Amino acid sequence: MLHCTAIVVVALLLAVAPLTECLPGALDESALVDDCLTTNNISQVEFQSRINMSSSEEDLENLDRKYKCFAHCLATKANILDSAGLVDVAKIDAMEPLSDEHRQALDSCKRTHDEQAQADACEYAFSILLCVSDHLEGSDESAGVEGAAQSESNE
Repeated sequence: MLHCTAIVVVALLLAVAPLTECLPGALDESALVDDCLTTNNISQVEFQSRINMSSSEEDLENLDRKYKCFAHCLATKANILDSAGLVDVAKIDAMEPLSDEHRQALDSCKRTHDEQAQADACEYAFSILLCVSDHLEGSDESAGVEGAAQSESNE
């Protein structure tokens, strides 16, 4: 079952640390990950090293293409893309209902990046990944500020 959007899972696998609790069982299959690693010529050692590395936004944007294609491979094998290769929010929602926050993040990112899909599927998958991660990190930061303000007002 999905606990978070499948695209966000790819963020975990590419070392976007704040999203580590979002690993769904559907993508927690080592065979699926191993297949995408093999397809993209990424060794287990190299992959683990990449996961352990803390990455700045610049590092992620300049990430080696094979990791971007790994993200596309996982999205394809998780069956969250439609026949045109675009992220299919309805398919993700059917696997497990999305929160409003996740749906809004996906819809916003699709509006921004869907045109890019035909030009480069790997870049598209990775751009969606970064976009969703940014949206969710931004909402976590906002919630933290609001929660702190609420605590102060209650004192």
